[in-house]
Formats: sequence, structure tokens, C-alpha cells
Amino acid sequence: MSNEIILEARDLVKEFPALRAVDEVSLPVHRGEAVFIVGPSGSGKSTFLRCLNMLETPTGGEVLFHGKAIAGSSASINHYRCKVGMVFQHFNLFPHLTILQNITLAPVKTGLLPEKKAVAEAIELLERIGLADKAKAYPMQLSGGQKQRVAIVRACAMHPEVLLFDEPTSALDPEMVGEVQNLMKELAAEGMTMVVVTHEIGFAAEVADWMVFMDRGKILETGKPAVLMNSVNPRIRDFFSKVI
Repeated sequence: MSNEIILEARDLVKEFPALRAVDEVSLPVHRGEAVFIVGPSGSGKSTFLRCLNMLETPTGGEVLFHGKAIAGSSASINHYRCKVGMVFQHFNLFPHLTILQNITLAPVKTGLLPEKKAVAEAIELLERIGLADKAKAYPMQLSGGQKQRVAIVRACAMHPEVLLFDEPTSALDPEMVGEVQNLMKELAAEGMTMVVVTHEIGFAAEVADWMVFMDRGKILETGKPAVLMNSVNPRIRDFFSKVI
């Protein structure tokens, strides 16, 4: 980790009709940190994450990358997303493309890598997660855990500076959760800057440098896992008493 703030939310607000899902949330993320966002369902965690990647347009406040606010143009946002990747609950792999094509599509289309180099790197990534033999397979031929690992290395293929994870194991059968978590642990150990929304509290406690507790669209408290999980705040204590 370093003292460099690579990604930051300042007074971020996201309103829907009759609902303020994100309510003036500020959060700095330093290079190399693994920040885990926890809290009850409906607390605004995923909406906040989607605002960080500009998949939801904030109603107020701003998102800064290397100290500069993200401009509203599509070209600017697309460039930003090349540096800040996102992994979703339901994989979002292209069903009509092979696994190799899923991984190489973005780096080739954006001009990040020539096709030959993109293919070589994709094969290296698949070898790393033990799925090199699935390069020519299609997503429907993979298990949920395999699909999510492919989704993660697809994001890594863009050489991002930050990875955002939106409950990456919530759609998996229990026996498949571990293989995805192990890959995420490896990325965290290698210094990947990560912001993770999760309900897997034990996993968060093991991997997180910082945990953030959200409720009703607000951050109630941030801290090291051991500190946050022993918070004096009664709302936070009540939450952890029910999930641990």
C-alpha cells in the first residue's frame, strides 16, 4: 500500500424516485488497498460501487481518479473504465464468444494490445487459474466458479489500476465460492487496488485492509476489520452479531 489516493468519492449522492440510495458518501482508496464494503441488503453498497464506475450517474458529488474528477463525456468515461475494471455478480460473459475471445475482445478493440499479444496474455491468465484447456469453450460449458474466474481475469487483461467487485460470489454454489476467493486473495497479495462489495464477512475480515460499513445509503464507520467488527456503534454490533 502507499499514501497515494488513486480513487476517491467525494460527497457522492445517487437519488432515485422516493429513494436516496447513496447519501453524501466520501471514501478515499489508496493504491494497493483492498477495501471491503459490508452492511445489510439495501444499504446502497452496490449502487455506490456502480457510481464509482459511472454505470450509475451520480446525482451529486464527484468521483476522482488520480485527483481529477471524471468528466461526463462517453469518451472520458470509457477511458476511465479501461483503468477501473468491474466484476459483476452474474459474470456478464458474452455467450456467443469463446472464453479466449471474451478475454481478448476489450484489449484488442481499445487498442491496448495487438491481437497476438492479447492472445498470449489471455492464455497466460487462463493457465494461472487452471483453465487453459477451456480457451476454446463457451461460457455455457463452464461452471459458475469457472465463469467468475474468467470474468476476473478478463478484467485483469485490461491492466487496470483498480478492480471493483460487486458481490462476486453471491451467485455461486457454496462449493464454488472458495476458488473465486482464492484468486481474489492472490490479486490482493500482489498489490491490486480493490474495492469489494460482499456479504462474505469472514472473507472480508481475512483479506481487507479496510472495511467500510454502510447502512441506509451512508457510511457509518470505517476501520481495520478487527476494529470495525468490534465497533461500539449499536447498529454495527447488531449486524455482525447476526452474520458471524
